[in-house]
Order: sequence, then C-alpha cells, then structure tokens
Amino acid sequence: MPAPRRLLHNGDYLRLMSGQSISSLGTAMSAFVFTLLGLAITGSPVQAGLVGTAGALGGTVFSLPAGALVDRVNRRNVLVACSLAGTVLFGSVAVAGWLDRLTIVHLIVVAFCSGAANSFFMPAQNAALRKIVQPADLGTAMAANEGRQHVAGLLGAPLGGALYAVGRVLPIAFDAVSYLFMTVMLMTIRRPLPAPEPDGEQHEPILRAIGTGLKWVVRQPAIRVMALSATLVNFAAQGTLLVLILNLQRHGVRPSTIGLLETGIGIGGVLGAIAAPRILRRFRTGMIGIVAAWAIAIAFAATAFTLQPLVLVALLAAAIFLVPSFNSGLFGYQVMITPDGMQGRAQSAIGFLANSTVPVAPALGGILLAHAGARTALLVFSSIIALSALMLTLSGAIRAIPLLADVAAEQGLP
Repeated sequence: MPAPRRLLHNGDYLRLMSGQSISSLGTAMSAFVFTLLGLAITGSPVQAGLVGTAGALGGTVFSLPAGALVDRVNRRNVLVACSLAGTVLFGSVAVAGWLDRLTIVHLIVVAFCSGAANSFFMPAQNAALRKIVQPADLGTAMAANEGRQHVAGLLGAPLGGALYAVGRVLPIAFDAVSYLFMTVMLMTIRRPLPAPEPDGEQHEPILRAIGTGLKWVVRQPAIRVMALSATLVNFAAQGTLLVLILNLQRHGVRPSTIGLLETGIGIGGVLGAIAAPRILRRFRTGMIGIVAAWAIAIAFAATAFTLQPLVLVALLAAAIFLVPSFNSGLFGYQVMITPDGMQGRAQSAIGFLANSTVPVAPALGGILLAHAGARTALLVFSSIIALSALMLTLSGAIRAIPLLADVAAEQGLP
C-alpha cells in the first residue's frame, strides 16, 4: 500500500495532523494580527515590533532546555500541556480584548510564553511522529507537515485580516479554540508515547544533558552539515525577503502587489509539498538536499536582476518548490538515525543553530541595501546560500544518504 494511503488509514496520525492543521491556521492568523493589535494599543511601530521579538526570544531561550526535558518525560503529556497552554494564553488575550483591558505588556508576555511553549512542542511532536507512523511513511508525513504550514501561511493573513475587521480579537479567539481542538485530538491518540529510558541508572542533570545533545549532533557528520546548512539558508532567506520588500517599496510598488511575494512562497511550498513524497521515493535523499540548495541559491541570485513583481513571485515559488523535499528528506533522515532518548535534544540543538542568526538578517539586509544597493545585497545573500549548497555538495556523508526507505532498513526500524 502506498505511503499516502497507509497514512490515511492511520488513526493516530490523522488525529495529530487534523489537530495541528487547525492550530496552524489559528497560529498564522494570530501571528498576523498580534502586531496590528500592538500598534492599535500603543500607536508605536517600535513597541508593536516588540511582540514579534518576544515570541522569537521565548523560543530561543527555552530551545535547548526544552529538548533535554522532552527526552525524559512522556511525549504525549508535553504535547497536551503545550496545547493547553496555547488555549489559556490566547484565550486570555481574547477575553482581555473583549473587556477592553488588553495592554502591550499582556501581548508581549503571551508572545514570549507562546514561543517558549513551541520550543517544547516541536521536538516532542517529531519524536511522537516517529512512533506514530511507519518509518517508510516518515518522509511523506513530514512533507504533509510542510504543506500544512504553507497552506496556513497562505490563508492565515487574509482570514485573520477579515476577522480583525469584524472584531479585533476574533482571530485570537479562533486561535484559542484551535488550540483546544488540538488538545482534544492529542488526548485521543492511542499509541503510547512514553518517556525514553535513561542511558544509565538515571537521567543526567539538565545542563549536562544539553551538552550531551550538542556533542551528539556535532559528532554526526551528516547532521552537523545539515545544521550548518540550515543556519545559513534561514539567515539568507530572511535577509533576501526583507531586501526585496524594501527595494520594491523604494520603487513605488503598491503594498498589495508586494504582498504577492508571500503568496509566491506559499504556492511554491504547497506545490512542493504535494510533489515531495514522489520525489523522496525516486531520488536519493542526499542528492535532493544538494539540488534543492543550489536551486534556492540560483533563484535568489536571479532576483537581483529584476524589479518585475510577477517575475520575483515566480522566482520565489521556484526557490521554495524543493524546500519541502529538502526538509522532509534530510530531517526525516535525522529523525530516523537519532536514538529515541536523544530525539528532543537533537531536534532542539538543530533548531537552535538554524534560528540563532535569523534576528541579525534584517539588520544586515538594511545596512547592505542602504550602503551597497539592492543588487549587491541580494547577491551577498544568495552567495551565502551557495556556500551552504557547496557544503552539502562536498560532504561525503550527505552524498551517501540513500532513499529514506533504505535508511529505515539500515537502521532496522520496524
């Protein structure tokens, strides 16, 4: 039976996927509306921007400790607790808004706590996914997750904006309810998701466990290169998008037209997620990662030579098309070869490295745009992605990664 059909007959996977799909839409709506709420409350773009900063900071600060804790507790309990936290946090914003008691401090605290909760949820979710689906279906399941996120990104802003026009806190209320729905779905998962057994008689202290996780990631040649590559790609992608938006604004392009750049990314991601299972079945995982990285580098470099919005949309869609296959393949491989007791720490370590430099990208993009021009800025960022692609290409460990089905067989996974 093909992987998609097996997944459709996997009740626990469907519960996890349906809960996350609704919650992802709610999260996309809240992310769009939170800054608008901050601006409406304070009238200050700077203070409103602190909301997004707080969310990123919460995720970064708790990322490494979260991985260590996820590796010593029941994964279902972590998922349910994080989902319930989302219900309470965003529900509090909705209630405060209806009572006209909402403050910028409230929004900042909720954003920070939500980012922290997400740092626990993501490694627990990936560890749970490994238990819920068959190894041969892991790539398809991760590709579906990629598609879910891109669909939520496409729909979240317009739906959030429409509800915001009716009532400012309606999108936030929807998000709170979506978290509640996900909580119910998570609680009905039947497969046990127990805490991993400690390597010794007892678990290491938290700080030592974090160090053990980081050392494990560094000592795995393929995973080490993947983490460094993801760090460079995330950094350069953030900088590229900022430069494109600011440069189009400087040339008088309408905001509604500039917004199509995000649409191009969403469409490319959705189409890529649809194609990913077939790509993962036909091509070696390592080669998919290498080709995808070079495709992103070339497409991003091409954006330096045009100001036509529709051409830019097409280039961004082309750049993103292979990203679901890239993420599903390489990170599916990482999940397969990582011991169960190291899943949380490995996920958190990679995520921490991949996102650690992202906040610096907008600042560098602004500086390059102001002092060197848009073309130079875009070529600098595309060169960073090319460096990432070169690292993957030169890595024998990456080139040697076979089909995910073969990885599962090599690891002796059921």
